[in-house]
Amino acid sequence: MSVLEALNIPTLTKQRVPVKTLVEQLQPTPENKRLIESHVASIYLVSLLNEQTIHYRAYRDDDYSYQAIYVLQITLKKNDQLTDLSSQLHAAFPEPTILLMEHTDKEWISVAPKRISKIDQTKTVLEDNVVQEINTESMNYLNLSQITAINLKDYYTKTVQIVYKIGVLNLIKVYPTADLDYKSIIKEYQAIQTNINNLKEQYKRASMKSEKMDIDDQMYDEETKQKNIVKRLKEGV
Repeated sequence: MSVLEALNIPTLTKQRVPVKTLVEQLQPTPENKRLIESHVASIYLVSLLNEQTIHYRAYRDDDYSYQAIYVLQITLKKNDQLTDLSSQLHAAFPEPTILLMEHTDKEWISVAPKRISKIDQTKTVLEDNVVQEINTESMNYLNLSQITAINLKDYYTKTVQIVYKIGVLNLIKVYPTADLDYKSIIKEYQAIQTNINNLKEQYKRASMKSEKMDIDDQMYDEETKQKNIVKRLKEGV
């Protein structure tokens, strides 16, 4: 089963989105242009979620526009820098998007809530971007047809929460049922992991025994913080 099949959403005949056209529309910096062109092999629109297809009405106010949700299937040339890449791809579309990325035998889902730009109301600004790898176990929790919502904004918000819960599943091997602020918890965990990775690099470069001992103590403290986060998550499941 693919991620698209697991979502259990109405699909349409695949429509190719040329990478060249997307880059021209986005007008990225030279660095981001290289990022897109070096990573994206193909993009296809595979589903359009709106009032006609999933029966939730559009939503718009001064800050948000949810007229439709675009679901895009992306074949990657390589699978690094996925957060940076997905941020660029989400930004290329004014309406909310769900990105389904695949590379060899791995698949990821990315969602990114957007708000209307205060400077230019024809553009949107990403409020968040979450990317999670999907495996056989997490596919069991991707069924978006089980969502009950009042409009497309609410539907997308609940989709984002599902993706964050899959992030928790990837961490503690248990899918949470409570609705907590998983965004903050996961970002805290990831920040600590970044610190641990940096400390490991410092440890490799350290030459003095006392310096290595100090770094080792710092790593222990950071790993303890991570264990406490996992404990909190398990208590909230």
